[in-house]
Amino acid sequence: MPNFTSPLKNHTSPLQTIRPGNCIAAKLKDQLHQMAQDATDTMPGDMPFCDHSTGSGNMGATPKLQNGLQPSQRLILLICAGPDNNLAEHFAALSEADWITLVDQAIAKRIGLLLDRALTRANCQPLLPAPCRAAIEDERRRLTMSAFGHMLALTEAVAFLRRHNIVPVALKGARLAYRDYPEARLRPLRDIDLLVPADQAERAQQLMIDSGTYEVASWAGYYGIEFGHQLPELLDTQRGVSFEIHHRLNARGWAEEPQLVAMVLEQNEDMAVSGAAVRVPSAHANFLHLVEHATLHHMFENGPLTLADLHFAALGGAIDWPLLIAQAQAMGLDRALRLVAAIASANGATWVPGGLVVPAESMAEHVDACVTAMLRDESLTDHAAMLRGITLRKGQMPGLFAAVRAALTPTPARLADIAKVGPDNPLRWLAYPVWLVARGQAYFAARRADVDPDSTVREVATLKWLRRD
Repeated sequence: MPNFTSPLKNHTSPLQTIRPGNCIAAKLKDQLHQMAQDATDTMPGDMPFCDHSTGSGNMGATPKLQNGLQPSQRLILLICAGPDNNLAEHFAALSEADWITLVDQAIAKRIGLLLDRALTRANCQPLLPAPCRAAIEDERRRLTMSAFGHMLALTEAVAFLRRHNIVPVALKGARLAYRDYPEARLRPLRDIDLLVPADQAERAQQLMIDSGTYEVASWAGYYGIEFGHQLPELLDTQRGVSFEIHHRLNARGWAEEPQLVAMVLEQNEDMAVSGAAVRVPSAHANFLHLVEHATLHHMFENGPLTLADLHFAALGGAIDWPLLIAQAQAMGLDRALRLVAAIASANGATWVPGGLVVPAESMAEHVDACVTAMLRDESLTDHAAMLRGITLRKGQMPGLFAAVRAALTPTPARLADIAKVGPDNPLRWLAYPVWLVARGQAYFAARRADVDPDSTVREVATLKWLRRD
């Protein structure tokens, strides 16, 4: 296993790629908090939204739609599911408080520039309040720089590995940003995932570390290929971009995973990025990976951007829908594919073929559970994931007994990560007290967090349905 104990340290920080938008979103909250407070405290809740002709109007408490979504949340889904649709009518119905919430949430969810694009297409830019317009302009500048920095980092890393006879496949976002989307900055990248065969993964990782350009990220754990689907994150010390060397796609009990891994490694193509060749999955392989990643891997907590990814992936790639549906069925992803299609269709998607159309009521509960997860604040995702995990393992909502049992069953790899030793090293048990305290704190923090217990039950039911448990 590579030596990850002495990474280079030069205090380089990522270009806001790990949690993009949070700083901007926080800035916007600070700027607009008082305005929003005035809007909700001083005006009655049944005031009209705004004058459709001018975009100005009385500010009232943010109204709820019949399905429980706020207007800003509904618009986020519409923008992502149908990026080319004209949403002028929806924009015209927003109050100033709604605009504040919409821009704040859009930036936090990495769709600030998709919102900007939708406003331009609908000729609704004049409706934006000045502080919201300034925030989007800041986001536009930031993501333009970020897309350029990621492009340089991607091409340099791929070229470096190719010089050592390792040809990685850049997963998901690389193809989306630099081929499928109209502009790379519309598809922000958090990091760059590079898939290599399992027998080349640790060598690729060590070569990058030894080059002096990359270091093990300060937030990364300590583990090898036996732990999960990737190796510890690396940081490009020149570009501030993080990388993950993958040898698998999902380490969470998906039996058909090897089929998709083989498909990505065997069905790929070279994409020209700034004159350099970057290998990416085929249109089918990338689409299926997007579906799996959103459903089985993240239970939609990677956010509504997935809906836009599917839209542009469907338009940008030559999809043979009968074949893709058959491939999804062979990989155990047929329910996942139909679920994402149902969510997209319900929010104006135009890419869904007839073969994937199902009556909305047939999976309404699953759709609602996924939308809740998709729109959840990022600060709550770890808490929700922990509660889902415990519920899945114990078969019921977590209680005190479940908490105690979970706290007493660490994995060898997790203990090894804390102790900075190999997973077979008996010294890993020295980390048990540290793990026990951290686990207990995390569990009770999750219980105190604003996560609806009913949501956990619904999300677990959806996961079990997806997995056919």
